[in-house]
Amino acid sequence: MDRDGRKGAGRSMIDPLVLTQLFNGLILGLIYGLMAIGLTMIWSVTDLPDFSQGGIYIISAYTAYWAITLLKVPYFLALPIGALVGILLSVAFERIIYNRLRPSGVLSCLLAAIALFFLLENIANALWTPKAKIMSVPETEITLNVFGIVTSYHRIIILAISVSLFLFIHFFIKYTKIGMAMRAVAEDREVAELMGIDTSKIYIFTWALGGALTSISAILISPLYAVWPGMGTLPLLKALVVVILGGFGSIIGALIGGLILGLVETFGAVYVSAAYQHGFAFIILLLVLSLRPRGLFGKR
Repeated sequence: MDRDGRKGAGRSMIDPLVLTQLFNGLILGLIYGLMAIGLTMIWSVTDLPDFSQGGIYIISAYTAYWAITLLKVPYFLALPIGALVGILLSVAFERIIYNRLRPSGVLSCLLAAIALFFLLENIANALWTPKAKIMSVPETEITLNVFGIVTSYHRIIILAISVSLFLFIHFFIKYTKIGMAMRAVAEDREVAELMGIDTSKIYIFTWALGGALTSISAILISPLYAVWPGMGTLPLLKALVVVILGGFGSIIGALIGGLILGLVETFGAVYVSAAYQHGFAFIILLLVLSLRPRGLFGKR
């Protein structure tokens, strides 16, 4: 009887529902982290919180959707196609708009970034209507049961791609010449220029990398939800929360901050109320700003 009781207690300690929600929270957090890394790189290197990334998030998701729907392109090919569109838009905005407005100050660039976000959202609304569209990916329909975690094959894909990208970005920024140049420009632009670093090229590369990460995060998550013109607002705001939570300019901070936010939202929706799911991000934001304004990994 005691042995059976202990076995029962052991089984109850590992609730499959808890494991599944934990995994779902980690997947959501990885998506937030991907977009936050792109945003924090742009912000730290160029001093601009690029709100236009929210619009790029929308357009990239639609690009992948139409590539799959109309051109019958496989999902794994639609992913780089959408990312390429995000890179081109991001670099075009930097060269055509931000580069010209930069002498006028950060405020002018910030207002332009906000305008671009709303412009892209309204273009998507006008071209493709407000009706949500489902990105048909066979991987989302395959269900797996791994160690009691019930999930879809597509979430495994998100996990693999996200972790690979995080590792790539971490080692790229830390060990390559371009990565070290990006860190130098982020520390002090004038000194970096005196050392011979071409800040213009670093800006272009930073925006391209940020646009790619934004696009990939949008295309990875779209099959689990939907593609619609307003889909960029909440991810953009939550990416900003993750940047502040993790610490300005910190890649590791963006990853940890994204995971924390994803877990809080997932468990909060299940065990508190789904109605408050999106509100948890802003509760965290208020707490961080009040208790630790520099974030978890931010420097004084």
